[in-house]
Amino acid sequence: MNGLKLRSSQGCWTCRLRRKKCDEARPVCAACGGLEIDCHYSDAKPEWMDGGPREKQMADELKAQVKQKANERRERKWGLLPTMTDFSPSAQEQRQESDRVMSDAGDPVPSEDGYNPSSTTLSESSQSPAGSSSTSASSPPTNDESQMSAGHHQPVRPAVGSFPEHRSEVEVNFTMIYLDYVVPFLFPFYRPCLLESSRGWMLVLLMKNRALFHTALSLANWLYAVLFDSLNGQHSACRRANWAELQVHQETAIKALQEDIKALNERGVANAFLESVGCMQSVIQLLEFDIAMADMSNWQAHHDVAVALFDQLITHHAVAPMGSWMSILDRIGAPFFRVRVENERHILASDQSAFKFYTAYLLWIDVIAATALGTAPRLQKYHAELLHGDDPVIQLGDYVGCESWVVLEIAEAAALATWKREQHSKGSLSMIELVHRACAIQTRLRTKMASLPSVPTSDRAGNIYDPSAYHPVTPYSGFHEMLAESSSKKSQAVSLHTRIWAQATMTYVMVLASGLQPSLPEIQTSVEATMALLRALPSPLALRTVIWPFALTGCLAPAGQEAFFTGLVADMGAMHVFGTVREALNIMQSVWQHRESGCCAEPQMWDVATCFSVLGHLSLLV
Repeated sequence: MNGLKLRSSQGCWTCRLRRKKCDEARPVCAACGGLEIDCHYSDAKPEWMDGGPREKQMADELKAQVKQKANERRERKWGLLPTMTDFSPSAQEQRQESDRVMSDAGDPVPSEDGYNPSSTTLSESSQSPAGSSSTSASSPPTNDESQMSAGHHQPVRPAVGSFPEHRSEVEVNFTMIYLDYVVPFLFPFYRPCLLESSRGWMLVLLMKNRALFHTALSLANWLYAVLFDSLNGQHSACRRANWAELQVHQETAIKALQEDIKALNERGVANAFLESVGCMQSVIQLLEFDIAMADMSNWQAHHDVAVALFDQLITHHAVAPMGSWMSILDRIGAPFFRVRVENERHILASDQSAFKFYTAYLLWIDVIAATALGTAPRLQKYHAELLHGDDPVIQLGDYVGCESWVVLEIAEAAALATWKREQHSKGSLSMIELVHRACAIQTRLRTKMASLPSVPTSDRAGNIYDPSAYHPVTPYSGFHEMLAESSSKKSQAVSLHTRIWAQATMTYVMVLASGLQPSLPEIQTSVEATMALLRALPSPLALRTVIWPFALTGCLAPAGQEAFFTGLVADMGAMHVFGTVREALNIMQSVWQHRESGCCAEPQMWDVATCFSVLGHLSLLV
């Protein structure tokens, strides 16, 4: 007991009220300073310390301050990514010109990542100077390193050595929780075959990328937090420890990514191919975390960075004769992996599978973000190469459960919404042209929907794509699927989800043409059709994969149908807070309130983008 410090009687009144130990530092004690809350010192007892309602009111105010300041600190940390100004084409050209001048002056400039198309192999690239450094990025630089000339380009060190720092049992355990529970819940349709590295590439990437690794652990901790919050106040000590662990991983991930992007800004995308790929994947992983946490404060900044990085990768490193995508994918992988099997599937290395996964996810987010931003998708210029055709390069149905052709039509509808807004602002909107373009999208949707298998009405127990928070029974594609002669057959689950997305897109286009008018017969018919499809979902947790159609349909649902949408969310149980399901329901309820109060009386003043910003911020519903 001699080593224990009893609670001070001379500490600040804030700590006394909160029943916390105070270090008695003035004018602000360490406890209050760390939490950024008011620190009250006075010789006399404050009036609000009355042991009654005023004391309780002050305690409640302090609790609110603690929560508010914690949110502000978290937003500051997640919003402090370096700017992308140095990734603009003009900045890249200036950097390249500077490199040429330095080279002419006798200062050698290293080749990009040591890349040599004629001689690089998988083993050689993994033993590059950057990858073989025995010093972790988290270690302080040596004197020799800190005194290096700023004029010499040094290879960007990886954020981690051969394995993530702190090889503790807890981190290994949470890594597996991320792979076995978080990923199947967020991406229930992603069941890669053995020829695409299965899911092994995820573990390989976590071992390489420190920022991505700690973001993944944050997601695993968040899943645990959701679990603890569902236990009716039990395990409070575990809950507190888990939240502390989540914050540590958040801070580490942000710090690592800041270091990586700072180093990338110094070299430039044009001179750092693999580093650019790694940074892009880390930022997209941040987007994944934003979505899982339903944190709408930073997703736009992270989306901007990811899009800029992808665009600069294509601009500076694509080879025209091979096509933008294939040349990038070819450069990432090793030569002996570039072969085809009988059914025309590429055998992919781990890094290639990772890049393909994050590219698919970014294309998906970019289209859905466009419907909230009221703009055309920023990556639409790559859709023709990656998403068009009966057998596109990236089949989004394998990643998000919605086939690529529907996503293309959503992109076209978002572009049409942008055109409508621009023409309306100029006073030159032609309703005939608007209806003509909208009908063209609807015609393509109806044609494609007619070719989809009908929605089964019974016995869907064999649906392996039913998302849940548990380890999937069949995590990988079977050998029969890998060796099949044709890959054109779609699962019942993909067909159902694709139909839901397509029907909601029909509603979206109708709103573009007619405004937010739920009472129109054609809109009512489309909304009722989508609601019927939502009823056919195989389980309550499957709602996680159709947030955008769910929100869009709910905003236009007729009066009296509100209980259907609230019921779908309630049926998810505790998992309704893991992701943007609750965000979608909040949007619907706000739109319903506006509609009841008559604020939606002018339908042409409301559109889908207006609905998705009704909460005072732009909502990304994926």
